[in-house]
Amino acid sequence: MSQRLLSEMNPQDLQNELVRCQALGKKAMEEGLISEYRVWEQRYYLARSYLMDPQAIILGATYGLADTTGLFIARRLNGVFAYGTVLGENEERGFPIGQLVPLDFSQES
Repeated sequence: MSQRLLSEMNPQDLQNELVRCQALGKKAMEEGLISEYRVWEQRYYLARSYLMDPQAIILGATYGLADTTGLFIARRLNGVFAYGTVLGENEERGFPIGQLVPLDFSQES
């Protein structure tokens, strides 16, 4: 079965792909297939990235990383990927923008 490229999908197809990735990821996790789960998780974040506007990513800002406790500083963009550093690491890494979680440091009382 050939899969369409995410970059060629329209928004409705991408929404359907998100649902499909969640279902197949859940099934893989239930069967103890961790590597397969990670593949579906990555495809989910990539599909989600294509639904986002890369201009919404603020370079130099700190973001959370979905499903981790890591904090990421976005330094540059290339398509739907943000590149930068994870706090506490020196090596540049890239993440799909759909995996970045905006942080709100406002002090509302």
